[in-house]
Amino acid sequence: MSENSEKRSEAMTSEVALREASNLIRQLAGDGCAGESVKSILRRLERRLKNWTPARIKSIWYADPRVAVRGEELEQLRAMIGPRDNGASLDELNDLRSTVARLAKYESLLERIDAEFFGPQVSATRDQAGQARGLLGKSRV
Repeated sequence: MSENSEKRSEAMTSEVALREASNLIRQLAGDGCAGESVKSILRRLERRLKNWTPARIKSIWYADPRVAVRGEELEQLRAMIGPRDNGASLDELNDLRSTVARLAKYESLLERIDAEFFGPQVSATRDQAGQARGLLGKSRV
């Protein structure tokens, strides 16, 4: 491999790492309040990333091409985002369980009101509830 192609490869790798770090840091910031400035978001990130300088956080936030992201920084950001995703999946599972329970109530209510008229809705509700139960597995709804 020539020296020029090695440099291009390193530049592409660092660019990908910078984009990933920028995306991770934005995920870490989360959704701000309405009207919250970027400056206040960066300050909030400073409190979470204690060993990072404010200039470093800002440079990675804006994906400044002059910045090279270190591997340990990328790992730190990935680790901070990881637990957040697991919590979201548990919330989604609980939401799915409550949706299945509501669909079952909806199905019985429609049958009691007028089973002949609401037949298509009852059938669709049964299908949706069955699909959701399949996703939940054998756990109780």
